[in-house]
Amino acid sequence: MELRKLLRLSLLSVFDVCHERCRFDFSRAVYTSGRLKLFKCLMSSKCLFDCRYCYNPWHRGEMLTPREYAKAFFLLKEKGLVDSVFISSGIYSDPEKVMDDIIEAGRLIRKNFSGYMHLKIIPGAGRDQIREAAEIANRISINAEVARESMLDEVCSVKSKLDIKRRANWIAREAKKHGISHTTQIVVGLGENDQDVLSFMEKWYGRGVSRIYFSPFRPLKGTPYENRKRESKKRIVNLYRADWLIRKYGVDISKLKAVAGERFDCDPKVLLALNFGIEELKDIPGIGFKAAKLMNNDLRNINSTGIVRLKKMGFNVKKISAFLPGQKRLSEWI
Repeated sequence: MELRKLLRLSLLSVFDVCHERCRFDFSRAVYTSGRLKLFKCLMSSKCLFDCRYCYNPWHRGEMLTPREYAKAFFLLKEKGLVDSVFISSGIYSDPEKVMDDIIEAGRLIRKNFSGYMHLKIIPGAGRDQIREAAEIANRISINAEVARESMLDEVCSVKSKLDIKRRANWIAREAKKHGISHTTQIVVGLGENDQDVLSFMEKWYGRGVSRIYFSPFRPLKGTPYENRKRESKKRIVNLYRADWLIRKYGVDISKLKAVAGERFDCDPKVLLALNFGIEELKDIPGIGFKAAKLMNNDLRNINSTGIVRLKKMGFNVKKISAFLPGQKRLSEWI
């Protein structure tokens, strides 16, 4: 197996997001995702679809067979470089054929591996294939691609919103049945605003997805969108902050919609505090569950003594200090 091919297919898998802090380690040619050392590699970068923002349809691709894929994983695992796997692919053939190959690679790996496995579900995959994937994986996912359904026809002539929605429902049922998680991702920066993204999150969290990931649009040479503007890191950070507030703090999405405008102009938690006030210690920007617990979940501890104590513990108190009693200057950190 050519190392150059393996490296290229691994690099091109960067567009499949599995964690907001997933990073490619060039020295080892693998991804790190949280505590995982992840073999995240496309089975093929050949693609018959025509997504206008994606690199693969517009360049000559390469591919691995399911057996080659499994062999590459175990070679890296024996060297201690990986301890988990994420299998995805470009659509190099009929979607059901591609899905069969993804499942086959997963089955070959699962024979001698009990660790974390994430399988990407391909648009057009059959219901039985989704069931098979759920039987061997710890997580399955399908890419919704865009925040606003009406945009899908603009960016890809082949993918159908009804096709994706139907498979998302099948995925939700099989994931629940087999006790595994399922996720989705969208490309951010194709013309949607943050209201669109929040509406999307409302729908998909209603379907039971455990995570929604945001892939920032980046113009790629040789694609129809190569001259479009790159999406800012700041916007992605604020969307992940909003996502955290929804998932971990139980914030109602309607509140986030009320403060977002077209786009969040700063940390969503700051906007919530300024517009809706503070009811609990954890509502204060800069204070999470850990800091709130250390302060005994008591709002009365928001004083100079409490802030100094948190600072000595290593917390960044810049945002917290703005909510000290009598504090009037917020402009410096908004």
